[in-house]
Amino acid sequence: MILVKASLYLYLLTSSYFMKSQKFDLKLSENPTEFGDTQSLETYTFPNGKGFPDSYKEFVLTYGYGVALEEFLIYIPMGDYGDSLFVRSEEIKNTYIEDVYNNDIWFEQEPDGSPELLKRLFPFASSENGLYLFWDYDSNPEPHEFDIYLTDFRGTGFKKVGGSLYSVINNLTHYGPEHTPVFNNPKERIFRCLQRRG
Repeated sequence: MILVKASLYLYLLTSSYFMKSQKFDLKLSENPTEFGDTQSLETYTFPNGKGFPDSYKEFVLTYGYGVALEEFLIYIPMGDYGDSLFVRSEEIKNTYIEDVYNNDIWFEQEPDGSPELLKRLFPFASSENGLYLFWDYDSNPEPHEFDIYLTDFRGTGFKKVGGSLYSVINNLTHYGPEHTPVFNNPKERIFRCLQRRG
């Protein structure tokens, strides 16, 4: 476990993202202790053969299990635990995917969604306010990254909010000279650690 984590850190340190000095800089509520199944970060592949985005791997190894920006639970691999990425992504997708295939879409797709996009989106985060974040694993905005979309399955539609988890967090918090605001009010750059229960 420690060896896997160390090798992932080494990989991330040599990646183009660190060379560009992209980082999250989230204020921690306490020291993170739950990092889930870090081996899955390197072994999991999407249907097209790609692995997890580099920014997501760094996020999981840095912050682990918890709530980002006082709103988003970014799911991490945690086996069959209820908040595990693999459990929650399947549950979220099951709420809409059959309707997409049956051309019975009951939610707004604009400005950036389409039935073809919806079929390949992979949910990886949700909020207490009903917002969801999805990866388009067929996109490649930057090396080893995916476009990320946001929706609430109500009036927001599907909106592209960044090309990496770095840019999404910057856009949601109105941080840095190149951010593109998603909401009028910026979210706070904080991370609240959670503990696995049971």
